[in-house]
Amino acid sequence: MSKAHRGTGIRKEVNHGRGTCPVCGKTQIKVLYDQDVDGKKVKVCKVCKAALKNKAQKEARLAKKTAAAEAPAEAPAETPSEA
Repeated sequence: MSKAHRGTGIRKEVNHGRGTCPVCGKTQIKVLYDQDVDGKKVKVCKVCKAALKNKAQKEARLAKKTAAAEAPAEAPAETPSEA
């Protein structure tokens, strides 16, 4: 089977989707992925998209772990039940 339609979505973009990635600074690389960087929505390359996603997941796991560690320390003492 032919692959005639491969890449048709980026043919309509300026420079066929190529440019300079604002995160890593690589030039003439495909910048197709919208990401929030410093509160602004910018287009980044595939490598930086994955790096930002992995960083966010790591921070979320760390925050969840610290919240779980603090939760038992903040829980009020239970009153003993009467028998």
